[in-house]
Amino acid sequence: MTNLENIKKSFYSNGFVHVEKLFSRDEIRQVLKEIKKVKKKFTKIKNKNMHLTKDKKFNTIHDINKFIKKGKIIDFSKDRRLVNIIEKIIGKKIALRNIEFFLKPKKTGMKAPVHQDNYFWNISNKKALNVWVACSASNFKNGGIYYFLKSHKDGIVKHELSYQPGTSQQIPKNYLKKKKYKKVYPNLKPGDCIFHHCEIIHGSNANHSSSNRIALVMSFKNKMAKVNKKRWDSYQKKLEKNLSFLRNT
Repeated sequence: MTNLENIKKSFYSNGFVHVEKLFSRDEIRQVLKEIKKVKKKFTKIKNKNMHLTKDKKFNTIHDINKFIKKGKIIDFSKDRRLVNIIEKIIGKKIALRNIEFFLKPKKTGMKAPVHQDNYFWNISNKKALNVWVACSASNFKNGGIYYFLKSHKDGIVKHELSYQPGTSQQIPKNYLKKKKYKKVYPNLKPGDCIFHHCEIIHGSNANHSSSNRIALVMSFKNKMAKVNKKRWDSYQKKLEKNLSFLRNT
């Protein structure tokens, strides 16, 4: 799907849109090389922005843009192919919020609890999104991301502590049972991208397969979008509760 109007329509109708082959295999190989360099850097330091599996492999690294200022990954965040789509969806004058790696290694990659990004971001007008760039195959078998179709139309819902690293809050299972959303597992190839709404409900299963599931994730907002400070402060307290639990277990 390359038509910008169709992309925008699908995004707001379903809560996400899958764009195939936005980046080439060669570009993805360059990103994978940079990911290896970042992993080596983080191996030497202890940082709250990284989370390891039980066998001490990297599962997630957050706030990458605070540690690297140039290279292919930064170039991706400014790429016109990407920017054109984002601006079509959330308007002109966009700002990069965050860059993350979701590395989910084979056999031990951890699940991501079901959540909504804007529960964490607290952006009042919802003019924000995540770009999920597949750097390996991603599907049902290896813990690929899943979405609850059209769930973004119900707005922010109640979350609770997840007691897990990487994603501190989760949506209660009884809410999802009550709503009976259609659950969708996109089948992604390296270079494919998903653009998803900041309030679509999503998560991912653990990776028990024999293949790694690697993704580069970038979040953007419209520069005019404001953060609801009261909600942000409330979330920070809940985040600290989750972190405190993890530190003491």
